[in-house]
Amino acid sequence: MERGDPVVRATGRAVLDVPGDIAAIEEAVERAVEFCAPAGLERDRLRFNFRVGLTEALSNAILFGGGEDDGSVRVELRIRHGEVRARVSDRGGGFDPAAVPDPRLPENLLKPSGRGVFLMRALMDEARFNEAGNDVTLVLRNDGAGEDAPGRAGGAAVRDRGAGLRENAAADAMAREMQLAHDLQMKLLPPLSRVRGVEAAARVVPAESVGGDFYQVLQLSGGRTGVMIGDVSGHGFPAALIMALVMSAAAMSAQQGGAPAAVLGSLDSAVGEELESTEMYLSLFYCVMSPGEPELAYANAGHPHAFVIDPGGTARRLPATDPPMGIGEAPFRESRAKWAPGEDLLLLFTDGLSDTVARRGRMCGEDRVLSAVAENRGRPAVEILDRLFEMSARAVPSIPADDRTAVVVRAG
Repeated sequence: MERGDPVVRATGRAVLDVPGDIAAIEEAVERAVEFCAPAGLERDRLRFNFRVGLTEALSNAILFGGGEDDGSVRVELRIRHGEVRARVSDRGGGFDPAAVPDPRLPENLLKPSGRGVFLMRALMDEARFNEAGNDVTLVLRNDGAGEDAPGRAGGAAVRDRGAGLRENAAADAMAREMQLAHDLQMKLLPPLSRVRGVEAAARVVPAESVGGDFYQVLQLSGGRTGVMIGDVSGHGFPAALIMALVMSAAAMSAQQGGAPAAVLGSLDSAVGEELESTEMYLSLFYCVMSPGEPELAYANAGHPHAFVIDPGGTARRLPATDPPMGIGEAPFRESRAKWAPGEDLLLLFTDGLSDTVARRGRMCGEDRVLSAVAENRGRPAVEILDRLFEMSARAVPSIPADDRTAVVVRAG
């Protein structure tokens, strides 16, 4: 066997040497998933939990390992029936996993560090680090890891003899699933203070039934800024996992400098099969702002609430260029819109916000959001956002609750 190539399947082992380049992660993860398929893991656990956990382990090793030589990362895979193990090691100085703050605590939700460790621990049955912190072993199995195993959300074994106990256990399992989905959703949402060249504010207020709303404001090369909002259909842990896959893939694709349509195409390749198998769909808007440019480039897969607000308060809709992912097919198209840096506002929001404030029908809710932004457009972005969520908090919804998400961006 040459190093980096899977060994004969009969041995149940494989070794991959992954170059120290984030562009190599997607192919490496797909090869690992293909190799592990004969282990007989439940399909969603392999395609969701394993993919996200391994992607985060590789991302951490490549971005923060800082090893010698070419910075490559080794992945050692072992499979047996109902179980897969992936050992990811780099040559860097490592870190102390015990020092990573608990992301479930309110004071830690917006801290930029610790996301990868959280996801590995949340989605896998085991995530064991060596003493140096530059080697992690991830374990995923079908038989779970006990009543409280977070990587097995909603799937703990129920060992009781009465219908009442079974109902209680099912309720407890659902509560654990919703809590994990909430933690996952909140931890993945990035802080915006580090994005240079723009004034940006964004917020997600989850409904009681957690869904898959998310946003990204990305610092790109050449002083450009990428802005994304997405809404995964459905609720709970499956929607949160789709969200995790999209955000991980989006960050890697966008950082490679991809144009909006190319980024959406890459995301569709990454999650299309999962959307089809779960019968979910994803509305997604992504745009790129370039310094001094009088236009922004965007691609819009079925996201209805994307607007540019001009200095007079007039809202110009950025219409969909394609259907939502999971319904339409690639290739995705791209469009351009007038954009006055320093004057115009970019406003993105999800149905949950407009539906909450609607007094009569969905369009009324959209109009109320646009009016509130127009009235407050001279204020800082965070104050505009505060106004929107104060309005939604006071509303008495006539439509069932959903996540409320909004993004406001003003370029310098």
